[in-house]
Amino acid sequence: MRAAPPVSVRCHGGVAWRAVQTGLFALAAAVLAAWALAQLGLAAAWAVAPGLAVAAVAWRGCRSGEVALNWDGRAWTADGIPGRLEVMVDLGTWLLLRMRLDGGAGRRWIAVSAGEAGSALHGLRAAVHARATGTAPGTAPGPRPAKTVAD
Repeated sequence: MRAAPPVSVRCHGGVAWRAVQTGLFALAAAVLAAWALAQLGLAAAWAVAPGLAVAAVAWRGCRSGEVALNWDGRAWTADGIPGRLEVMVDLGTWLLLRMRLDGGAGRRWIAVSAGEAGSALHGLRAAVHARATGTAPGTAPGPRPAKTVAD
């Protein structure tokens, strides 16, 4: 099996990813406010205001910044930090990836859109779905296929 070519992409997920993150924060705030207002016997409609306020703050705060995602043919790095990359969602023109950082340093979620990846999108998709050369299935330090419902 041929190894996936080296690829490097700078990404931040685009406006859609930022909107999803903002919407989740706003929804959580609105639900919490509605619950608190219901406990006080007030109308839950007042929960819209805290939800909108959190949405405004979250929109500014969800600028996770650019990530330099690199595959050198053997290992993945995100901003120079090595780890194991897993595909969580692949919509063809948009990827949601999870990087498990080496040494138990945690996880990092990385969203990549086709507009950001540009001509490197095909190489990136090939690399995230491939495994490192010279390794047996299931032991690759690089990308591994996502688990399916049957697994």
